[in-house]
Amino acid sequence: MNAITGTRDPDLTRERILEAAHALFVDKGFAAVSMREIAAHSGVTKSLIHHHFGSKEALWELVKERAFAAYAEGQEAELREAQEPGVDLLRDAVIRYFGFLQSNPEVVRLFAWTHLDEDQSCGRIDAELVRLGAERVRQVQARGLLRQDVNPAHVVTMFVNACTQWFEARAHHSQWPGVGDDVEYLDDFLKVFFEGLTPRS
Repeated sequence: MNAITGTRDPDLTRERILEAAHALFVDKGFAAVSMREIAAHSGVTKSLIHHHFGSKEALWELVKERAFAAYAEGQEAELREAQEPGVDLLRDAVIRYFGFLQSNPEVVRLFAWTHLDEDQSCGRIDAELVRLGAERVRQVQARGLLRQDVNPAHVVTMFVNACTQWFEARAHHSQWPGVGDDVEYLDDFLKVFFEGLTPRS
């Protein structure tokens, strides 16, 4: 593909650049990808990438935002619409996030790169979703349905970490004796997680 093919359609050009950047960032992470590589994979010039996105950093931020949006938009809508949140809202959130990661291995890999690189800007992408999730957990605690001696933000953090780490390290722990598949892990995690959140007598 030459460097001018399709550049007369700015939307198509932007999409092609984003797709190329996404694939390269998933494969190598942010630091190891050059603008030259993105240009070569998208069939445009580096100057055209700068014209549309400004910098590699801006492109990286947009790739991360788009990768997470498929999950975040649906989850945020569910949290905002909950009139009288209960334990099922939290359970559904765990299952939704686990399913999202299970269906999107490229996103898992992208998340892994952000964690390895200690990418702090990534935390701003989902900060509002975590805030809203913690607020809903707090409301469920206030109704006496979850134990109240646990930080609601930590409740959200625990299930996010448990789900994310399962997929990031699956090739490693799949070799451990007795470790089950995705369905078995999620089932056991839900048991341990929710029994641990049960109010103390």
